[in-house]
Amino acid sequence: MSVDLEEGRLTKDSLLAAIPAFPPIVFLVLDLLSSDRPDVVPLVEAISSDAAFSAQLLSMANSPQFGLPAQVDSVHRATIKLGFIHIQSLVVAIAITNYRRAARPSEALDKCWRHTLASAVLCRELGRAAGMPADRMYSFGLLHDIGRLGLLAACPDEYNELLQMAGRNGFSLPELERRRFGMDHCETGRRLAERWDLPPELGAIAGHADADSAAALDFYKVVRLGCQLAAALGYGVAARPRPVPFDEILGQLPEAARDQFPANPDALRQLIETAIEEDRVPTAEIVQSPAPARVSQPNSEHAGVDRPEEPSPSARRKHGAARLDTGIILLAAMVVLVLVAGALCLRNG
Repeated sequence: MSVDLEEGRLTKDSLLAAIPAFPPIVFLVLDLLSSDRPDVVPLVEAISSDAAFSAQLLSMANSPQFGLPAQVDSVHRATIKLGFIHIQSLVVAIAITNYRRAARPSEALDKCWRHTLASAVLCRELGRAAGMPADRMYSFGLLHDIGRLGLLAACPDEYNELLQMAGRNGFSLPELERRRFGMDHCETGRRLAERWDLPPELGAIAGHADADSAAALDFYKVVRLGCQLAAALGYGVAARPRPVPFDEILGQLPEAARDQFPANPDALRQLIETAIEEDRVPTAEIVQSPAPARVSQPNSEHAGVDRPEEPSPSARRKHGAARLDTGIILLAAMVVLVLVAGALCLRNG
């Protein structure tokens, strides 16, 4: 089957202008967080100015991913407890989730979103294996295909057609994107990040910045490997002329990270399916994880904004034993009071 596409139908500028932007609150919060020394007060005021956004942030902050010992009921407490880095991760996750839900439902969107969620879950697990902040890597995994989601939002029918053509006659999806739109989803993501003035690291993720395969595991390499693993596990967006095998991708991990990574394909698919199922529920708890995230220390520049440690199993057992002892004491006290009251009644009678 031949590939017949209209080339250059839209200019890049007109296409980018047709792609919906993030809500203004997201840009304001990310701008405040990009400061060398973010200030808690204006950040909390900005988030609190949008009631729906605040509710989503609190819902996610109270999810098992962060393991807070007690529920937080205000944006200020969430910011203090989690720290600026984790608040940025939540903001990105909320923005991407809302962005997808605002797009017109389609088979292409569903397939792309499954890939995005799978990539995010795998980035989270790769981040854990490498000792990186798991929730941050999850949000990077969500962000990496914002260019593709943007093209889908602007041209849903055309993009669905490209998905059906991809893989035929040796054409990859990025090649078809360039022929139809004049740029692929990687360039679209980079240009959107520039247009929206996203922080540099987020712009690099959105633009699929090149990762040196010989370099140590960094944010960009984790995202690239997470994306490749998603395709290898059956969560690709479109057929690839030359798919990369699962074991070959794992071979690119440093040995220490490879030893910590859950390399069982079935187990990884189960984690991904859990995330997809949770996403169908109308809540903001998209970053929930069956396993607790590793504790990461806050940036030293942000002293006073703490990251709580996950209670150890022994601490939880001690806490449970203390509650049991307290219950026994209270029960004994009640029994004594009843006996004393009975004795007084008999004496007075």
